[in-house]
Amino acid sequence: MTAWLALLLFAAVFVGVYTGRVERRVAMLGGAGLFLLLGGMLDFYTPRMALDAVYFDTLVLLFGLSLISDTLARSGLFAVLAERAAAYALGSAWLTLVFFSLLTYCISLFVNNLSVMVVVLPVTLTHCRLARINPVPLLIAEIVASNLGGASTLIGDFPNMIIGSAAHLHFFDFIGGMMVPCLILLAVLLLFFQSRRVALGIPVAPDPAYRPGTLLTARITDPFLYRLGLTVLLLTLLGLLLAKNWDIRPATIALTAGVVILVTGKLARESVLEAMNGGDIAFFLGLFVMVGGLRAAGVLDGVTWLISTLGAGNARLELLALLVASGIVTLFLNAGPATAFFVPVVKEMSGYMPGSLVWWTLSLGVLAGSSASLTGATAGSVAVTYLEREVARFPEMRALLLPPQGLDAPVFLRQGLPIMAVFMGVSALYILWMMP
Repeated sequence: MTAWLALLLFAAVFVGVYTGRVERRVAMLGGAGLFLLLGGMLDFYTPRMALDAVYFDTLVLLFGLSLISDTLARSGLFAVLAERAAAYALGSAWLTLVFFSLLTYCISLFVNNLSVMVVVLPVTLTHCRLARINPVPLLIAEIVASNLGGASTLIGDFPNMIIGSAAHLHFFDFIGGMMVPCLILLAVLLLFFQSRRVALGIPVAPDPAYRPGTLLTARITDPFLYRLGLTVLLLTLLGLLLAKNWDIRPATIALTAGVVILVTGKLARESVLEAMNGGDIAFFLGLFVMVGGLRAAGVLDGVTWLISTLGAGNARLELLALLVASGIVTLFLNAGPATAFFVPVVKEMSGYMPGSLVWWTLSLGVLAGSSASLTGATAGSVAVTYLEREVARFPEMRALLLPPQGLDAPVFLRQGLPIMAVFMGVSALYILWMMP
């Protein structure tokens, strides 16, 4: 009975978030409070247990790396890179998709997905409008490329930060375990769009009056922030590379970087909370408390039992069951919450699974699921907002949109589900190949 009540409360919180009735941070923190109240009434969850359920290393990583991302974005660096990619595409729809996908992937290796999309999307849409290119397939490719870049490293996205904190994995561990499959999946993604160019309306003829060089207006707006951001980023990466040998926790390095940015980064007092991603920190704090409540109520024991039953005592089948289950849950929950949901389950599995493969399985499953729907990753909803704003400003863009309704949940799902299926297949082969 306790498990069902906890699961019902968890589901109710997310229904409130996805229907827009409750702001996501308020919902998570309110849900955490209700879990503590329910746990106290039914005597299954205490404040001490809730404190133990919070991955503070994840929150610290998010704090430090968000400040670095904000500094580089305010310097104008990302806008310059995006405009250069648009110019090199020479008005070609296919080259635009390839260049922007590669750029998005590369930046996402070190910067959270939301920061990447906020910078890349405006340049993408301007380029598509001037070159008369259908932006929908480009936006879908960029969203998935951002997911791939984030999944390649410890610091690229929230799910890997959670996994790194929970499993005590370092930067080099993710490079060795996730970079290769993500690069393979990036190539698969480009092949997927290449094979569907006509159906997706990618080969739209560029406007003869368009000159790619007309986009080259971005400049480094603040040289000091540019130097500060790059210096702190490079020192942070160096620290993360050496952290395992020096027995330093990645969160310690991220905290140091964040403090340096706070002290020297010329942040206005009213902008500090936004720059450090305070909303997401509050979101994940509440989420961790709720997941801890699910674990205390026995819900996650049932998930572990289900995966074990599907695996029938075979480690390979258990990993494949975890891959599929995490992908399906991510399809509905979003990448961060799904990862937090499965981490306690994977911790139990890691006790009898070899090496870190079980953690890479979770990361790959979440990656596949987050690439299937607009709600799977934060980048999706941001892309829709930017597209709607651009179409409202320039109604002539409606003629470029194929299908006519632009980018919404059904449109994305029609492309995202095949991408998810392909990603699942390739990831399954990688897992089986890596299994000793």
